[in-house]
Amino acid sequence: MTKNWISPWAATIQDLARKAMESEVAGNTPITHLASISEALSQGLQNLCRIDEDRRGEVEQRAASSLDSEVWCNLPEHLVDTVLAWLPPASLFRLRTVCKRWNSVVSSRAFLDTCSKIKSRLPYFLMFADHFHRRVAAVYDVSVSSWHLLPFSSFMHCRFPESFLVLAAAGGLLCLEGTGSQSGTMFVSNPITRVYKKLPRMIAMKSPYVVGMVVDDEMKSYKILVAQDGETLASQVYDSSTNRWSLTGVYHRRTAILAGATFYNGLLFCLTFSPNGLLAFDLERGQWLEVKLALPPSLSCPNLMTHQDRLLLIGGIEELGSLQSVHVWQLHPTKPEWMDVERVPDELFKRLFTSSSGHFICVGQGDFICLHEYYSPEILMYDIVRSSWQWLPGCSLNDNIEARSVLGFAFQPRIEAVP
Repeated sequence: MTKNWISPWAATIQDLARKAMESEVAGNTPITHLASISEALSQGLQNLCRIDEDRRGEVEQRAASSLDSEVWCNLPEHLVDTVLAWLPPASLFRLRTVCKRWNSVVSSRAFLDTCSKIKSRLPYFLMFADHFHRRVAAVYDVSVSSWHLLPFSSFMHCRFPESFLVLAAAGGLLCLEGTGSQSGTMFVSNPITRVYKKLPRMIAMKSPYVVGMVVDDEMKSYKILVAQDGETLASQVYDSSTNRWSLTGVYHRRTAILAGATFYNGLLFCLTFSPNGLLAFDLERGQWLEVKLALPPSLSCPNLMTHQDRLLLIGGIEELGSLQSVHVWQLHPTKPEWMDVERVPDELFKRLFTSSSGHFICVGQGDFICLHEYYSPEILMYDIVRSSWQWLPGCSLNDNIEARSVLGFAFQPRIEAVP
């Protein structure tokens, strides 16, 4: 029975591999073929992992023997790398058990370079909870529509894996700050590979906080912007290419920056409170720029994100202190104004917001936006491309609502990202 169950997947993968090889010989390898092979391979690996642990070795052995070795042996290595590079990270780590070749290829320089050419991956959404004063985490993997529990040792393979807070995310990397004995220390980590880097001490600054992080894929470097509120807005930037912090320009006006900065058109945009508005930071010149763009009135819990070549604003509209609706706005391409492009449907809004506070968290990455009310088990996801809404499956971190599970950051899982 097991053999018959596996055979359709083996045949599908084998057939797609033959097509890819034929296309390669003809000098034309459509990207759709490569993506299709990866999708089939990923699904096959997922189904294999659902088999009982006691029989998994037997099942995987039969699956491997049912594949035509002539097809895979004759497939050019660079094409195999490209096929495997399209797999979701969870499937990448499963395939390491298939054979020695695939186990070694995942960490090879050539394969990581191939992965870096895939500009966008389906995101992970991070959730944190405090169970019995012990922080735990989970990620929602859009590629497989499920949650994965994530031990804190996944963020940093070090002596104090739970003594930190996540502050920002970009390009598959997370910016972390130590707590307790690690207080005042900053790290950058790839939670997929568990590789991390301890950053040098910041230049002395009163009550500094991380505004945002930007990754330069071409230069294989990243920058982190840190600011200090007060009568003037002072800041400094860490540049991984020099491994140094540098003081930057000062914005001579009292302001408070909200969370949710995003990189758009070469500038790091962030929301401000008192006055309400936008600021932009030019990372190349180290200068703050005031953006003459009013926010929608009565805006609540706003957040910014970039989608392709558009700047989006997500937030709620309040009336008399009560949340009435949640919208997605887009910056007009030629005018300094916001266009209302989407709104949470009324029936979904009523189910999502059950408390009187109306406070919620919005996290966006790639083509997806997630909305999560504080202390509620419900998470609503919006697919920007398909203009569709869906509820995420339940996460085990929400089993105990007193644990205060909170949606945190979103990031692209990239095994090639180096801190």
